[in-house]
Amino acid sequence: MTRPMNVLQDFKQGGPLDLYRGRARFDWKALKLALETPEVVDYQNQLYAELQRHEEYQAEGLPSASFDEQRRRACRQSLTYKSIELLSIGYQLQNLKFPFMATTVMMQLAPASTIKFNVAHTLFTDAIRTLGTGRHAHFLQQAEEGVISGCYCLTEIAHGSNVKAMRTSAVFDKDKQCFVLNSEGFEAAKCWAGGLGQVATHAIVYAQLRSKQQLHGLHCFVVPIRDPRTLLPFPGLLVGDMGEKIGLNGIDNGFVLFQNYEIPKENLLNKLGDVTEQGDYVTPFKDPSKRHGAALGALSGGRVVITGICAAYGVKALTIAVRYAAVRKQFGPSEQGPEVPILEYQTHFSVDSALGHNKERLPELGAELHAISSASKPLAGWSMRDAIQECREACGGHGYLKVAGLGDIRNDHDANMTYEGENHVLIQQTSNWLLKFWPLVERQQPIATPLRSADFLSRGLEILRGARIKARTVAELCEPDAIIPIYQWLVCHLLQTTHDKLAAEGAKGAFWGRNNCQVFRAKSLGVAFIQHFVLQVMLEKIEQQSDAEIRAVLRQLFSLQALFWLEKLHMATIYQGGLAQGGATATLIQDAVLELCAQLKDQAVALVDAVAPPDFVLNSPLGASDGQVYKHLQAALLSAPFALSRPAWWQDIATWKSKL
Repeated sequence: MTRPMNVLQDFKQGGPLDLYRGRARFDWKALKLALETPEVVDYQNQLYAELQRHEEYQAEGLPSASFDEQRRRACRQSLTYKSIELLSIGYQLQNLKFPFMATTVMMQLAPASTIKFNVAHTLFTDAIRTLGTGRHAHFLQQAEEGVISGCYCLTEIAHGSNVKAMRTSAVFDKDKQCFVLNSEGFEAAKCWAGGLGQVATHAIVYAQLRSKQQLHGLHCFVVPIRDPRTLLPFPGLLVGDMGEKIGLNGIDNGFVLFQNYEIPKENLLNKLGDVTEQGDYVTPFKDPSKRHGAALGALSGGRVVITGICAAYGVKALTIAVRYAAVRKQFGPSEQGPEVPILEYQTHFSVDSALGHNKERLPELGAELHAISSASKPLAGWSMRDAIQECREACGGHGYLKVAGLGDIRNDHDANMTYEGENHVLIQQTSNWLLKFWPLVERQQPIATPLRSADFLSRGLEILRGARIKARTVAELCEPDAIIPIYQWLVCHLLQTTHDKLAAEGAKGAFWGRNNCQVFRAKSLGVAFIQHFVLQVMLEKIEQQSDAEIRAVLRQLFSLQALFWLEKLHMATIYQGGLAQGGATATLIQDAVLELCAQLKDQAVALVDAVAPPDFVLNSPLGASDGQVYKHLQAALLSAPFALSRPAWWQDIATWKSKL
């Protein structure tokens, strides 16, 4: 049996990063194994080794790739992805943490092709398995055999999050025993579907089902789009590509309009609702809203995945920035003295790290999962957006180079801000779920949720009664026993004020009432709730660690994350609600953040070593594990296309005077 430590190799010594690696008070290998377990780390190493064998993945990140070449490369990588046994569903079912690790590895290496593959072969087939019945088994078999390739069409040009208002229709024709699909103009065009632009042969299409002149709401259909042999679209469809995007250009996002387009009656995914040969609508759900919720239930899983993707991007950016900061030297205490690594500067950056290892706890069913996933996706997206930008700026001018990789990470991550639901709409769904608990809080009734995310609300009135921040020193404030109660108070206070504001706005109707509560109350409520849940899960993970040094550094990260969030997002609420008075508390929180940054400075390189991908995945001269920034940067600059040659249009410049 392989000893746990043997699954990890030491970094090459004798480089610029040795100084900070030597200062770390913990073993980075022990931390990695604590976060991931030896079995998962062994799987990760096997996957890295397998990926390095495939030429398609070695070309990732070439700056000279044209738009069309990016598309072609993503398709080739998707085919390779399907051939790798370690990435198969069967293999990954051996350990439920394997899929999360596979997503992290593949999103850091080749995000466009990874998303493309998962849409075509996972999201498409999962929708059929979840919403279809035995009559749809042939679609699953054809997808598995590679005969057809799928995509997922929910969003329309004029409607995204408001799915009930979508205007693609599917009218049952009793005589032909088929559904006739139509788009009510360009605004009803299905759009942004990955794979639809160029290669998808079939689509899961959400459309408003109508039969016998009655509207039965949004349903899912399997819709043929292109001939699998020629990839030419069928008559009755206008299919196109969305064009070049900010990032992820290997994905052929597309649009489609339907014009009297007929599909067989059997192509309706009929687990939640069906139409008889006579045109009668039948469903096991008495409440249409519950059927609608079940039809969209798969999206919660997608939001959980996006939380993990955000963490994967953040880890990659953070690795580049921290290693660069440890090597890059700038100024010093005197003109004659040595220059100081920029990692020593107090304002360089703070580590936004708590989200990275909480994603495994989310995949549970029910309303609580929906509330958590609807808040975790926005929090992860916003947090990593800011963290990646901080990393880009921390690397100065060199971070602006494409070869540094940070611009691509930032651009690719930007898609997380909008797909699988608009963040502000999602977070409102979390606050709506929480608001249902306030009457129970007022009556002091017990509250117990499956994941225990809201159990503390049982003590809501007690938490609110006479609460004050009691810590008087940085050390006291950094204790979990001081931090967790602050977040519990924030959730309870924001729940009460949001409820009261909503009641006051009642005369304006439910929609406008909720809308007027959103910015300063409901959104803050959802954010505080998910932050408390993240911190709660992180603390449980920390307390399970037997290594005292690992427990200590994770406690520092916990405290830094919690206090950073407080200082950045919640200071106004803390003072308005009376949890703090005078300026001492604000100063104490700021002092604590700075003190924690100073304590973690010497641990930063070892911390990123514990989560960093290998150099061929990182693909950045600024963040290589040997720390040889300038050596790698020189090689990258000298080998860049056109770096040492005059432009093909040099004569236009040399002879410009003669043309005047």
